[in-house]
Amino acid sequence: MSNLQSLWVVWQNPKNRLFYHIGTLSFFDNHYEFRYVNGKTGHLKLNDAIQNGYMLNPAFPDPNKVYKSDELFTAFNRRLPSSNRADFLEILSDLGLDESCTKMELLQETRGRLANDTYSFEQPLKIHKDEKVYSSFYIHGMRHRNLPAQWPKWVPVGEKLVLKREKDHHVDPNAVAIWTQNGKHLGYVPGFYATGVAGLLDNGANPKVVVQSVNPDSTSHWWVKLNFESEIPIPKEDIGKYFETFTELAS
Repeated sequence: MSNLQSLWVVWQNPKNRLFYHIGTLSFFDNHYEFRYVNGKTGHLKLNDAIQNGYMLNPAFPDPNKVYKSDELFTAFNRRLPSSNRADFLEILSDLGLDESCTKMELLQETRGRLANDTYSFEQPLKIHKDEKVYSSFYIHGMRHRNLPAQWPKWVPVGEKLVLKREKDHHVDPNAVAIWTQNGKHLGYVPGFYATGVAGLLDNGANPKVVVQSVNPDSTSHWWVKLNFESEIPIPKEDIGKYFETFTELAS
């Protein structure tokens, strides 16, 4: 398996506004694969999504099948800006990409979101060779915080932020809040990462969370992007005790 790239396919329930990791899109050995996270009964996974109103994508009707293609699946490809657009190069520049970027890189940066849509494509939390967990993500829930107009001054690029567990959260016991150093609550770690990040915090990790970009003129989905880095705070021999957490991180 060479040059593996993967993105979580995430569905947002339009009623409860929660996000569910329902599948994974991968690219390796010059072909694409999509598979549902079938069999995972955990919170905010496929079965949980189905119980809360999710219907399988018509392009991928079999939850047990591994779908393969030499080209990016049409259902996902239509979510990318067309290279025929007059402003395509400008779009790439705004995303920090150039003409040599892959479709997976473009999908990652745009998140494949369409107006009034319920799908997005997100970077997995992955354990790298140095045995640390890395990812980047946008702060969720900022528009519900009633933040003042000057909030962008709180989060300059490079600013370190603080993660706090909210075990008594009314919706998700794995909720992880994001705060500024001087005590301003900005929002939350995306729910589809919550099990993994909460597991790290509960085991004594002290993740490094740094502001990568700020775009207050965009929609709230793209206001603040963070870089996330964390050590795994338990010995290898004990990982089995926390199997579900570390399966979440490595999936």
